[in-house]
Amino acid sequence: MTGGASGYVLLTGFDAEEERSLAAELARLGREARPGDPVNDPEAAFVIAQARDEGSLRGFRAAALDERRPWAFCVPASDRGLVAAAAAAHEGFLLLSPVLGKELKRALSAMAEEALERSAGDAAFIGLERLEASFSWRSDEIELGKVARSLARILAQAGFYPECSGEDECSLALEEALVNSLEHGNLALDSATRPGEMLEEDRYEAARAARLADPAFGSRRVRIGLSMDGTEARVAVEDEGGGFDPAAIGLGPSGLEVSGKGFWLIKRPFDSAAYEEGGRRLALAKRKPGR
Repeated sequence: MTGGASGYVLLTGFDAEEERSLAAELARLGREARPGDPVNDPEAAFVIAQARDEGSLRGFRAAALDERRPWAFCVPASDRGLVAAAAAAHEGFLLLSPVLGKELKRALSAMAEEALERSAGDAAFIGLERLEASFSWRSDEIELGKVARSLARILAQAGFYPECSGEDECSLALEEALVNSLEHGNLALDSATRPGEMLEEDRYEAARAARLADPAFGSRRVRIGLSMDGTEARVAVEDEGGGFDPAAIGLGPSGLEVSGKGFWLIKRPFDSAAYEEGGRRLALAKRKPGR
């Protein structure tokens, strides 16, 4: 399972054969599927709805408006008009049928991230005393900025960054840490080959895109572990790259370059930061102010 909310997936609007097929694909991705009515089944983590025409799509969109959990609208790939209508629907994600495993996995990943953002937006973590969570994304799927912002928001709402500036600095630091794990870890791109000249920058971005498209690199995973109690939060960012010698990192602005900003920038909003496991794991810790 990729990062995000746990729980089963509710299937609605599918016939029996479609349900069996989709449930089998979900099972391969580590998700239980149950058929049912979203109104009478509020416990499911996500909803996938089969829309067969614009009328049913409108009905599902109206139902999704009243929901806090993410939806996906499954529509026939052969119906271009319906595909366009579902793609424009901001109430849910588009999923084409017949459903391919790769596209289903992408939709689940997107819904999981949406669930995380929604729970954070509801201030669900204010007053939080204890949390243990883990997340995992393929390199070719992860949205670095969105993940960093969501994690920073959780930490801020739990009281570790009471000022907006602290949350922003945490988000920036986490994004830099994720960029480091993705690009210099999983994709094995050398930061020394990324100078400021536009031509070299273009070459770097082209190499990055090529590595992401290569299954040997794109399938490598970025993992995040998040734990907190009433006094301390701990974040671990891990990759599946070749690692490096952590002793080579400097502690000031002139330290190891990470997308031009450096380990110093990553460390700033945390009380401690250290690379472990041969450079493949970054351990961050933050104590709650006043504790």
